[in-house]
Amino acid sequence: MNIVLTSGILAISIDLDLDVQRRGGDQQRSLETIGRQLADLLDQYHLPATWAVADPAVSAATDRILATDPAHEIAILGDRTWVGPEADRPRFARELTRRATRGRTAGLAISTLLLRGTELDSHLDLAVKQGITAVARAETKPGTRWFARTRPEIAPLRFGLWQLPTQLALPSERDWRFWRSPARQAKTELARAVTEREVFHLSISGLAAAEASRSTLRTLDRLLADAARAREAGLLVVETVAATARRLSGGRQANPARSILQPAA
Repeated sequence: MNIVLTSGILAISIDLDLDVQRRGGDQQRSLETIGRQLADLLDQYHLPATWAVADPAVSAATDRILATDPAHEIAILGDRTWVGPEADRPRFARELTRRATRGRTAGLAISTLLLRGTELDSHLDLAVKQGITAVARAETKPGTRWFARTRPEIAPLRFGLWQLPTQLALPSERDWRFWRSPARQAKTELARAVTEREVFHLSISGLAAAEASRSTLRTLDRLLADAARAREAGLLVVETVAATARRLSGGRQANPARSILQPAA
């Protein structure tokens, strides 16, 4: 789908929750440390990001993040236990409704679903029913998408729901060739977004970043500095995932459909 933007867009998403499939180490402490470091770095350049946690209303990270900058977005982090082909429709409806409702009751504007290790390939009507307007993927492994021959495209799903693939994930795979270093990859993707007026979705895995915090923060610092300069020049906007979806929609409404909100059962 051809989308005409007036400037490039940088959207940063951060997966900041525990991984129950990983054992060993103090995940909670690691997440608190890297979360604080990432928040401080974003605050240094006055840039917003989308932070995803499993249950925004009860996560201790929610208040810490919003206290740093109210412009940040809190999103729901979904995994294969309740999203995707391994989870049935009633479970998806129940879990999403519970998390979205509690989040909004707590005063949060819940409209983004960040997916870890799964895809939202069905039940889109239930996501729309709960006010979800954007879906993005949380990359949990070192990024490799930059090496792909074809770049993932931003695309509307159904019912006005937007999907943002990842152009680059941090931490990224290391490579002895300097032109494939994480910093070089980030610089290239940002330059492409600026010159071609495209969306650059950067996905950060909190746990993986905690294990490589020095290199990840160094790469991100350089990227944010470049992004801040491009923003000041009027060539780039830095948005949350939800705000990016709104810009992509451009005020257009989805084509009307009859009875799209089917019962969960």
